[in-house]
This record gives sequence, C-alpha cells and structure tokens, in this order.
Amino acid sequence: MINFKHNKKISKLALPTRKFLQIYNWANCHPLKSATISKKLIDSKVAIISSAGLVVKNVQKPFDTSLKMGDTSFRIIPSNISPKELEEHHKSNTFDHSGVRSNPFSVMPINHLKSLKEEGIIGSFSSQHISVMGSIINTSKLVKNTIPEIVSFLIKEKVDIALLIPV
Repeated sequence: MINFKHNKKISKLALPTRKFLQIYNWANCHPLKSATISKKLIDSKVAIISSAGLVVKNVQKPFDTSLKMGDTSFRIIPSNISPKELEEHHKSNTFDHSGVRSNPFSVMPINHLKSLKEEGIIGSFSSQHISVMGSIINTSKLVKNTIPEIVSFLIKEKVDIALLIPV
C-alpha cells in the first residue's frame, strides 16, 4: 500500500485526487501464475499495449471520458501510422497531457520497435498494437471482457511479447 502522508509526488496532487487515492480499493496486482518465454528475443514478435487512450484521428471513435468508472474498450493502432494521425483521449487530470499530445509515440513507441527490429534485437513487431484508456476505476469489465479480447487478438496475431506502457 502507498503511504500517502509521506509521498512527495502524491502530495503535489490536487486535494480531491489525494482523497480519492486514499480511499480507492487498490487491487492485488500479484499474478496468480506467471509465464516465461521460451523464445529468444531475436525470434520473438512484439506488440505494444498502451493505456494512453490513443485513437486514430478522424477514423476511430474517441474513448468516452464522461464514463464515471472509465471506458473499458480498446482501439487497434496500426504499426504504419504516423504520430500526427494519433489523438489522445485520456480522462485523468493527474498528469500533464502536453507531452503525450505533442509526441504520441512517447506512449506508443512504435518507432522504437522498428529500431529494435532493424538492430536485430527483436525478430519482428506486430502490424497492430492496442490502446486502452487508463483511469479505469471499476476494473471488473476490463478484467472479465476487455483483457480476454485483447489476449485473443494477440494470440491471433501470433504475438510472443506484449510491451505494456502504463500512462
């Protein structure tokens, strides 16, 4: 559990946010089981899952930031996209969004996967990546519905490694 009274970063948040974080029902994030990858990185296919709330501008429906418990849907982001084609729709007011808005690849680093492939560090990267919106207060729909859909998508894409980018 986080010690809210002595945490300098949390103490800089607005009072309503600090109060919310103190009473929030934090989930146990320790996995029940874990897996090890048997493939070498050079033989692996990598995909990105980002919680930045990115969508393809003028093509995909924005995440619904008005949903009190959070939008648990996801968007598929193609690898061949330009950062100028991405738009952020994240509801959190606990961070400065200007960096994400000026460089969406800071939270969806597709260009870095391309570099890793060119350098021979990874075998390949998925032609599609996943964007979800963070700030999901009630995670039950996310866990029961969205995550299994994302896992099925990644299996269909033959992805070996999912790089999680929390925002």
